[in-house]
Amino acid sequence: MSHVVHYSALTRLPQMLNSGHLLPHMDGCFETPLVWFSSVSFWEPTATKPFRTNNALVSLKFWEYRDLFGCIRFALPADDSRLMTWREVCQQAGLSRVDRRKLEAAARKRGGDPKQWFAVPAAIPLADMSLEILSINEWRTVS
Repeated sequence: MSHVVHYSALTRLPQMLNSGHLLPHMDGCFETPLVWFSSVSFWEPTATKPFRTNNALVSLKFWEYRDLFGCIRFALPADDSRLMTWREVCQQAGLSRVDRRKLEAAARKRGGDPKQWFAVPAAIPLADMSLEILSINEWRTVS
């Protein structure tokens, strides 16, 4: 069975475990809070978030992000009925074609592919997913 994956920083894991859910969040482009997933098998490039230092945002390479924050991922079956495609999310949010294309172009510059993005507009119990932690360059399942 294929999966889609929610990538995040290891530093966020205690908060996630305490809540028992992946919680949707607002990202500025959509009014509906969402939990984002990707079908990229190793690491979604857009999951590498900028780092704030001395009041400036610094773009990090994947390995810098990995070394600073650690990496985790939660896998959800790709046929889960809660998943919406990127296009469905944009349509539901009423995002204009121009704005959608601007977001897609910015993501492609970072190595992302919107065709591989999915979202759920609700909290997802951790029990519905499997958890893996990146150890050097190998994903290891955590029970």
